[in-house]
Amino acid sequence: MFDYAHQRALEVLGAPHTAVLVTNGPAGVQIGEFACALVGLHLYLLVPRTSDHLFNLEYESTVTLLIARCEVKGRAQIMLREAVDLECDLLREPAADWCAFVRVEIAQVQIRSEAGWGNRETIDL
Repeated sequence: MFDYAHQRALEVLGAPHTAVLVTNGPAGVQIGEFACALVGLHLYLLVPRTSDHLFNLEYESTVTLLIARCEVKGRAQIMLREAVDLECDLLREPAADWCAFVRVEIAQVQIRSEAGWGNRETIDL
């Protein structure tokens, strides 16, 4: 059973279809928007196999994601297609054949303030 923090994070994240991924590593800071799906507290992304994001992830797994009104921080892992959760809708995307699956284990969700700057709420998982 999920505790309050998990329930709140799932409520805030909703069902995102795209996320902006930010990685840093030998290829420098990389920012890109990719198709995504939330399964439990894991976010799956379809990242093209030629992307420098994958090169960065080989060296540094800490990532930041921007989703709607949230900033999400976590650890990413490049997954084999066979290891991706079967509930994940990304398996049916046309681009899935030429993309790598990246799974992000969510560690923190920051809800951005709707008026002004800063965060309204931070959820640590």
